[in-house]
Formats: sequence, structure tokens, C-alpha cells
Amino acid sequence: MIVVTGATGALNGATVDHLLTRMPASELAVAVRDPARAERFADLGVEVRRADYADPASLPAAFAGADQLLLVSSSDPRADAVSLHGAA
Repeated sequence: MIVVTGATGALNGATVDHLLTRMPASELAVAVRDPARAERFADLGVEVRRADYADPASLPAAFAGADQLLLVSSSDPRADAVSLHGAA
């Protein structure tokens, strides 16, 4: 299974769309801060998981079962990206 973070953004949203042309939705999961914003992927059969780098407790379940993880950097310019990515 491939887990893709940041799928509600432009870059990884397009990445998930591309992956869906090459593999079944059942082999993908998206890990996003706001699952409601990823409804379009759920409608296609992609598992939507809540993951927030600022909430490290949310990450193990979000990344569970991943053979591969596509981790997108935080886009918040006020965030401490180093610690957020370290948690992830």
C-alpha cells in the first residue's frame, strides 16, 4: 500500500490522481489534516486517514500498513518544519 500525505493540496492531489490510473484505489490511502476535504478520494474508493504532523499521536494509525510513504513537507510558513517533519 502507498500512503500519500498532503493529498488535498495541488501537488499530491495530482499525484494521487496519477496513481489511480496505474493501480487500484484499494492499494492507496491518503493521510490528510482534514478528511472532509479529501471526500473526492473517498468517493473513488481511496481510504482517507487523518494525519497532522503537529499531532504526532495521529501519525502511526495514518501510516499503518504502508509499504511506501510519500511525505509532503508542511506548507505553513509559520510552522517549525524541522520538528513537524521529524515527528512524521
